[in-house]
Amino acid sequence: MHEKRRSNRRPADIPVRYAVTEVRKGLASRIELKGKIIDISENGFGLLTSYPLQKGHVITISRGGGPVPSGYGIVKWVKPENDHYRVGLGLHYKE
Repeated sequence: MHEKRRSNRRPADIPVRYAVTEVRKGLASRIELKGKIIDISENGFGLLTSYPLQKGHVITISRGGGPVPSGYGIVKWVKPENDHYRVGLGLHYKE
């Protein structure tokens, strides 16, 4: 398997709060959720969540505790794992 990441990820165990905007039938609603960052790098992170994020979703991360990245992440891929989802996100920083 070819590695697509630009930098190595380090294991993490950081509870976070995040928000995603869902658009359904022309109506947008902001949903606030909890998850856990399970690995992190300069360019992205892995998130474990019970919410079925989809590729292309943009999430805003709220600082909880620890070295939580500031900015927003774009969902690159989603993999179901039992009753949760393992999500790979590309990180984009706020200016």
